[in-house]
Amino acid sequence: MRVGIRVSVAALVVVLPAAANAEVLTVEGVYAARDAGAIEVEEITIERFGGEVGERLAIALTDRLEGVQIDGAPYFTVRAGSGGGDTIYIYGADTPASAAAAVAEAGPVSATMRGTASGEVSDYRSGTTKKTRCVKKDENKNCVEERVDVYECRTMTVSFSPSLRLIAREGGTLYAADDRKSQSQSYCANEYSQPSANKMMDALVDSFAARVRLDLAPEFRREDIRMLESRKGLAKQDSKDFKTAVRLTKNDQLAACIRFKEMAGRNPEQVSAIFNAGLCAERDGRLEEAADLYGRALASGESKDYSQAGLNRVSSRLEAERQLSLRYPPQD
Repeated sequence: MRVGIRVSVAALVVVLPAAANAEVLTVEGVYAARDAGAIEVEEITIERFGGEVGERLAIALTDRLEGVQIDGAPYFTVRAGSGGGDTIYIYGADTPASAAAAVAEAGPVSATMRGTASGEVSDYRSGTTKKTRCVKKDENKNCVEERVDVYECRTMTVSFSPSLRLIAREGGTLYAADDRKSQSQSYCANEYSQPSANKMMDALVDSFAARVRLDLAPEFRREDIRMLESRKGLAKQDSKDFKTAVRLTKNDQLAACIRFKEMAGRNPEQVSAIFNAGLCAERDGRLEEAADLYGRALASGESKDYSQAGLNRVSSRLEAERQLSLRYPPQD
């Protein structure tokens, strides 16, 4: 059963690199949370995190998890573990009052996030750099005397070690994440700017918070996926039709897809026709059909990376449907 839900995110993602003049199809859909252990959790209480970077991580996680939306409504209710006040439950505008009251009485599926995060900054000498400059010129402005200046260089390394657990209301760990991340930047005394330890730590903290967000919640993505354009093995007329279909992708993807589907039917062994028909099926949300076509393209032994990437996308979208059906079971 299809679940017609879109999870909003800010960025567009391109999975496969497209050549400068390659033609693409635009595919969009909801992709699965990478860890299904907490898929039914609706409310997360973020306790005060320990460690010198704990508060910064708790804020980043709050921002990331509050930013996940489904059809414009929050996916999670996020609150502070202490001093956070009463929990606010958010319902869609079309939710009947009786249904909202019943859900409020039962209470949402809730969990508590706890953790700690430590940080460390080191700055050490890492060599020198030389720069030649002119100190004297002749009447024709040609340099006749140079000087070599030697500047000390240093390397700043920022390390970040987070550890968190998501604990169910009834007890038991639903999700765990531990990591150790570091970032280094070298600089020399002759440079105008020097690295900021705070900015480097913020980048590491946000990267980890982004990982947790993708682990815990599905993600909506819109992608431009490169088509295959090899016409090897096609008869003359099919080769012409193939070129026409490729051109159509620029302004009429639906018409292009109709042609690719017909062509795959006439050429069941031609990998480009099969793959492109699979991409069209994926574009239209016919995920099982897309998986079958990508599997056939993969079995041909050609363009394996593209076919495998297509299978991975479809598999994730099917898993997202399963996850969302658990979280939002059909109403009787």
